[in-house]
Amino acid sequence: MNKDVFGNHRINTIVIVILIILFIGVIYLPKTIWDYEDELRDQARFRMNTVSLAEKLHYQLAKSYTVDPEQLLAVVNSVRDSLIAAENDTNYSFYGEQRIALPGKDISVNYSDEYRKYYDELHLGLFKLLQPNHFMDSESINLLLDSVKTLFDAGNYVGEQSLEIDSVSLSFNVSDKYDILYQNIETSMFNALTRSYTKYPNFSNPLVNAVMDSIKKNPELNGRVDFAGIYDGSVRVDFIIPMKFAANLEKTKLALKKQFVIDSYDSATYGDTLYDMALAEFMIQNDTLEFMPEALLLMYADTSDLIEIPVEVKVEDMEIALAKRRNTLYTMLTGYAEPNEFIANQVIDVALDSLLSPNVGIDSIHLDIDLTDVIFNINIHNNIMKYFNTVSLDQAYYNTSVNLSDLDWNVAANEVVEYVAATLQSKSDYKNWQVVEAATDTFYINVFDEFLRKYDDMNLKLYKKLTGQFSNVTDHAYTIVSSAEHFAGVDTLDWSGAQVINIAPDTILVEVFPTYLEEYDNTFVIARDTVVQVDDSTFIGVWNRLKIGVTQDYELDSLDFLIPMANSNFRYDFGGTDSVRSMNVIEKSDTARVEQIYYGMDRFVMIFKEDSLMENLFRITNEFSAFDSIQIDTLSVVSDEFVAGAQEKDLFMAKDSFGGWQDTLISKKYVKKELYAHYLLTTDHTRCPVTGLPYRITVRNNVNLAVESPIVKPIETSRYLFFTQLDSSHGKIEDGEESWAK
Repeated sequence: MNKDVFGNHRINTIVIVILIILFIGVIYLPKTIWDYEDELRDQARFRMNTVSLAEKLHYQLAKSYTVDPEQLLAVVNSVRDSLIAAENDTNYSFYGEQRIALPGKDISVNYSDEYRKYYDELHLGLFKLLQPNHFMDSESINLLLDSVKTLFDAGNYVGEQSLEIDSVSLSFNVSDKYDILYQNIETSMFNALTRSYTKYPNFSNPLVNAVMDSIKKNPELNGRVDFAGIYDGSVRVDFIIPMKFAANLEKTKLALKKQFVIDSYDSATYGDTLYDMALAEFMIQNDTLEFMPEALLLMYADTSDLIEIPVEVKVEDMEIALAKRRNTLYTMLTGYAEPNEFIANQVIDVALDSLLSPNVGIDSIHLDIDLTDVIFNINIHNNIMKYFNTVSLDQAYYNTSVNLSDLDWNVAANEVVEYVAATLQSKSDYKNWQVVEAATDTFYINVFDEFLRKYDDMNLKLYKKLTGQFSNVTDHAYTIVSSAEHFAGVDTLDWSGAQVINIAPDTILVEVFPTYLEEYDNTFVIARDTVVQVDDSTFIGVWNRLKIGVTQDYELDSLDFLIPMANSNFRYDFGGTDSVRSMNVIEKSDTARVEQIYYGMDRFVMIFKEDSLMENLFRITNEFSAFDSIQIDTLSVVSDEFVAGAQEKDLFMAKDSFGGWQDTLISKKYVKKELYAHYLLTTDHTRCPVTGLPYRITVRNNVNLAVESPIVKPIETSRYLFFTQLDSSHGKIEDGEESWAK
């Protein structure tokens, strides 16, 4: 009899509890890992920002940045500590020029054959990234390129090859596409000479060769020169007819119409019609006449009264406009300027004939044009030969990696790499192709943007190999590596194996300014937004307008706008007035209203409550009565009420026109305030919270500062057996710009 496992309720309960725990864990644990990753990322970015801010303080003091976190801490904090001490000692001042002591260091190294091999290997790798080429004069370069092309065309001349040019033995690498590299020279020159382009050698090469041969025969040749009889057949031109080509045909005619001079008078045909007729006739004559006259006068009959209208044509200007239009249309079709009028006209004619084709705007069209009798007019500049030599370098020579056959690559690599690094530190524009003269040879090298970055990485690797310790301080690593090379290179010194490199104590000169403590406190501060409840007072006030004289000399029973009440009060009835106008006076109760009443020849000020019961009544008088029995009082006429906050209250009260506060309202409200917490710069701020390694600080040209995470590739850490914490680079701050803010 089989036992029913699931019949045991205790086991079932345990299984269910375990599954519930696993289910909760699958949801909760990854979130805790993600939250911790975010916490580390935010902490790292805060620390990088702290280092960047500290560097600015260091720059204010020492007029330079530093890549050494220890120096950064020593300078920024010691100045603060000294200033605080000086505040408590009247006999001690720490302003102005001061010296900060920096401690010395003893660095243990192991300079071995293995290290030396590693040193040469890294320098050689970086040297090859510079694409070194043996420096040659332009004539020798072109001779080499032509020789290689001849051997390449003969067949089986690719890969590592050698050749002797002017008694100099050279080795180089011939690409299996060397013919393309070589052709790129001719193509680039064709583009420079014609401002056009072709991918067909039988089009570009004859013209380029004819021009260059002419310059070699006559180096002084310049200006416009005709070249004829250089082609013995057809060349191919590719083009595509754009979808809007037909519309552009009409648009480009507008410039041509500007060359017509038409007398302006009342004519039925004057306007576009006449211009179109003149343009059509001129185009026909231009195509049929072998020579156009210098001046051309066309005559047209007005359709309304048969009056002849003269149209003068600016022939010379028209020919210039036609040439511009032809070039514009050719550019629309091919994407490049026209190389020759004859070619452009044929391409445009074919395009016009093909406008109704269903493939307009889709298919490429090629046209074979016979250039046997065509004349090219080329503008030869004085720098054409210089440009040709530059193109030869860029398109073919640099790509062939030409160098001396007996070149000592390690020696050359060490010398050139160190020279380029030293030059780049002081010259930020030392980029692209440069000439470097070394003991082994003179080279063309291509200085790329990331060279210093790779150079710093190389020194950090060499430092670790040399000392067995990791360092992320590039200047320190360079100092130790270069010192080791110096000692190892001294002929009279047997410097190998375990050695100690001493870095002597030093001082750094700083200029301490009076507001440094305040700068320090404002720099290392954490701002935090918080919400607090405050009492918000609102004040209701009025402005003075004027004072009016009033009296209570009147008979109540004689006023129709007063209705007697049983309790000796009166009710205000504005219907009994001639007219009324609103008015504001200070002398009223909080709940009363005021109106100025016009009643016969008199004016009154009525102060009444919401139920229209009269509170007070005055008659306005502008003259003082001559009788002592009449009492003249005044009322203060004021503006409508306005509302002011607590901050504006004193400003309003200070004004001469301020009348007074009528009421005050106090309410509770919540406001967001920014609270600040100060902190001190510590060693932890210079280190990544994930790796514990110092942030990488780089300074270029003493003004370009970068602080970046030492994490170069994602770090995976096992968490809770089944999960992985993944920490990637936390970014960098470069010249004050945070990468994570982009």
